[in-house]
Amino acid sequence: MLDISPTAFRLWRKLLSRFPNGKALGSEADSPTGRWAAPAIIPRNLCRFEYFERPTGLRRQQFEAACLLRAEHKAPFVDAGSIVIRGRDGVGIWWWDAAAWVSLNDSPQGGSQNAPSRDLPESLCASLPDGWHHIYLENGYEARLVRRQMVIASTWRRSAFGAAEWQDVVALADPDGDVAIPLPPAFHIERSQLTARVRGGTVLRRPMGAVEKGLLAGLLLASVLGGWWQGEAATLAETAARSEAEAARLERFVARYELFSQIRSDLQELNAAQRALGQTTAATDLATILAQVANANLSLSSMQLDREQLRLAVQTGGDVDRLRTVAAQIEALPGFVHVAAQDGESEGEMILSAEVGP
Repeated sequence: MLDISPTAFRLWRKLLSRFPNGKALGSEADSPTGRWAAPAIIPRNLCRFEYFERPTGLRRQQFEAACLLRAEHKAPFVDAGSIVIRGRDGVGIWWWDAAAWVSLNDSPQGGSQNAPSRDLPESLCASLPDGWHHIYLENGYEARLVRRQMVIASTWRRSAFGAAEWQDVVALADPDGDVAIPLPPAFHIERSQLTARVRGGTVLRRPMGAVEKGLLAGLLLASVLGGWWQGEAATLAETAARSEAEAARLERFVARYELFSQIRSDLQELNAAQRALGQTTAATDLATILAQVANANLSLSSMQLDREQLRLAVQTGGDVDRLRTVAAQIEALPGFVHVAAQDGESEGEMILSAEVGP
């Protein structure tokens, strides 16, 4: 019978509980009692969402790796937290403004793009039947499409959706589906009805490469043989420490060169597939904005769009509320961020500006 030191197994379990980059999933510093703090629910207005269907011919591992790379490097916020949800047909990426979230003092831990977070966006915490939903939240309204219990489309705005805005959202989110979906009445989901756990899909983490898997398998074999032959925990601890350091070094090497080069190529293929499938771009968002300005009965004096900024000169006729509605609609689009308004050169003219998002 093998004589395996209990210390060896504790070291092995500790190594397995770490991310591939060497950061632990949690620690006793998370709460005064030494246990993990309960996940918090992030308000929907702090979040942005993208969904990608897996293109035909692209291997699942390559597709998921490309989505994980996009979540890490294409965040719409300077200080962003993120979570990637894997479904049957695609992957959904949720980002949130980590700096604004921390300022609310609702999060037990600070968020950043490189730090794991167990907090969840509000839209993941309610179980809804498949189909389109018009939801009234505490800080705005959300149009949400659910398939197989997973969120595959989500658009947020401060005011309720009108019939025209609803049809635009449906057409952009699901161009191959039924676009003649009537606007349903908004129903209220209170935060007390939410549970901080993912509904639909599973959380996708960074997949380990063959080097990391082989190194972990070798560490397990070394742990067993070390306990069997010597039975000394000190020797096994030293071996585990050297192997862990080597695993971190190899992971950094692979991520910086081989894996990054391959995933970057996969991401280019994924972006090409997105364009072929008609995903939302700044051009389609601009068409939506022009329709929204016309629906608000506002007169457009001039327009300027480049790679960095959208600038609209609008004659309001003194009706600022209609201008606020258009500004909220622009901010709700995924292609534009940081909407601002200022007085124009002539009387009754207002300038709306927005930065073009990634």
